[in-house]
Amino acid sequence: MSVVVPMLTSSPDFTLRWSELLDRLSDGLDTDPAGVLLAVAKSGSDIAEFRATGQIDDSLPLGDAATLIESVRRAMQASANSALQPRSYYGHSLPDAARDHARNVRMGQTRRGSYIVPVISRLPILEPDDADDAVLFDEVAFQPFARTAMLRLAKGLKTLHDLTHGASQPTRSSITEAIGEGVSSELCDAVASTLEAHSIVDLDVTFAWAERLPESTAPAAVTMEDGSAPMIRQVSSVLKGEPIVGRQTFVGYVKRLDRGEEDEVGRITLRALDNDKARNITIDLNDDDYHVAGEANTDRRMVSVTGVLHREPGRALRFTEVSEFHLLEGFPSLFEEADRPQQER
Repeated sequence: MSVVVPMLTSSPDFTLRWSELLDRLSDGLDTDPAGVLLAVAKSGSDIAEFRATGQIDDSLPLGDAATLIESVRRAMQASANSALQPRSYYGHSLPDAARDHARNVRMGQTRRGSYIVPVISRLPILEPDDADDAVLFDEVAFQPFARTAMLRLAKGLKTLHDLTHGASQPTRSSITEAIGEGVSSELCDAVASTLEAHSIVDLDVTFAWAERLPESTAPAAVTMEDGSAPMIRQVSSVLKGEPIVGRQTFVGYVKRLDRGEEDEVGRITLRALDNDKARNITIDLNDDDYHVAGEANTDRRMVSVTGVLHREPGRALRFTEVSEFHLLEGFPSLFEEADRPQQER
């Protein structure tokens, strides 16, 4: 196959000739013009194509498209988090490097046929002095962060597929082991959100690795099938951690009061020591106890509260079913000393 490559950018038909070039190349390579551009980018970039199939032709509802693209962004960020430090759940503690990676990857044009979102992750230019140096890049420690993050995405999706597409439910031990492969609560939620979109049935993700830095160990494609979203949500719940509930007594200062005009109960924030760390605890109080909390806040006195404490990962501690709330007399002011180092850090 031979093509004419236009070189004179000032020519009035330069754009037209480039379009003809792309059309001819796409016909010869059995793809479309966007596929040709991706092939050019592939030499220095890792590419993941998220293909949504279902009630889709060359378009899909705008809301479902927004869900798909946002889920892809969340998946890229979750994989970058895992590349930095494998964890089951990240909550709001996102490293800047993970945010930057999700911000820097590029989205190519949606491909023809099923709705496809190509994600292009450009690798830094690697120019080893000689051929022997190139083998260093086979080691994870010497790979660019962009490659490590994309590997986490590929292996994490493959592991999540194996967990959720079997005949039996995954065990807690198998879910825990999957964390090391890149599975996290955030990755699960991103995939499940896409599969729950009205017009999307399956999600296929294919990977093409930069030619200048070959990769042979990662999966080439992963398919998340229709009906797997509920199981994926269950895995996410396990990774996020189930709420820990228990009856406890805490002593601390009333840091904040919040009660609207028509509220039957008042909400306070108690600053207390929890496992040697100063923490905020949210408590809903009846009218009498809320009055006591207001007095304690005004006079800077300490209080004692007994009730059912909820510990939900990623959220503030919360008290319910308060059985006792009263001012504390004669308590030493050690709390302020313990609280100060936490604030300074």
